[in-house]
Amino acid sequence: MAASRRGQPPLSVRLPPPTSPAAVLPDLPPVSALFLIDFDVKAGYTITWKRSVPGLELEGAVEYKSLPSGLHTVSDDLIYFVHDGGHAGLSAFVNTPTDEEETRHARMIAVGVLVPLSYGRLGRAWRHAEGLKEIAAKLAADRTQTQLLVEYWDQNGLSESAAQQPLKDAPLESPLFFKPSRPAPGKAHIRNRSASDGTALIPPGHRLSPFHPAWSLTALLDTFGPLIFPIHRAALLRKRILISCHAPVHEICNFGKHHRPPS
Repeated sequence: MAASRRGQPPLSVRLPPPTSPAAVLPDLPPVSALFLIDFDVKAGYTITWKRSVPGLELEGAVEYKSLPSGLHTVSDDLIYFVHDGGHAGLSAFVNTPTDEEETRHARMIAVGVLVPLSYGRLGRAWRHAEGLKEIAAKLAADRTQTQLLVEYWDQNGLSESAAQQPLKDAPLESPLFFKPSRPAPGKAHIRNRSASDGTALIPPGHRLSPFHPAWSLTALLDTFGPLIFPIHRAALLRKRILISCHAPVHEICNFGKHHRPPS
């Protein structure tokens, strides 16, 4: 622990005991669509497999948003987008070398979902990132394993008759506990915690999923530095903010989610 500040006693921290991954991962928001996009050297972007709720159109839209220009230069990426104003999209892109000459020795695919925006900021689509990346990696190695998509849709597809349920985060088994040391001799007043210590207090019921945008906050501050203040002010004023970048785009997509003003 850091040295005591202004004569305050040092703090000792007891972390929660380890838990299994299943016990800490939050609920997955149901998806309105699941799709597989393949890049064909002759036909271009092609939806080779899809499932969706009735009335939700995918053709001619999601394939171009899921595979933005420049992705051929990276091996994998995550792409966020908005579809028809009512859904958030997330696609996991994989670029794998192959021996097939007709594909120019590269197989580029994207496995994506559409999640209703009513489930939170961008539908909390990032909770599907880990599962989509795993499926995309397996399909890139063997394109015949479409049963993985069927199973994922059966588990997470939005049911027409089911009412929307609020998402729940799996609680921690126990919060952090702070134990102040004994006061130094002659010190009559003791504060258990200072304002800066409050960032370490995690109340039960809050747990960040592996691809939560909050993990990129430090990168956001490092990238923009003092410019973060005018950017934040522009976001509060609901001004349009354009961020241009090369692939990969995952981190920049996370930056955009941080600066989206509240509705």
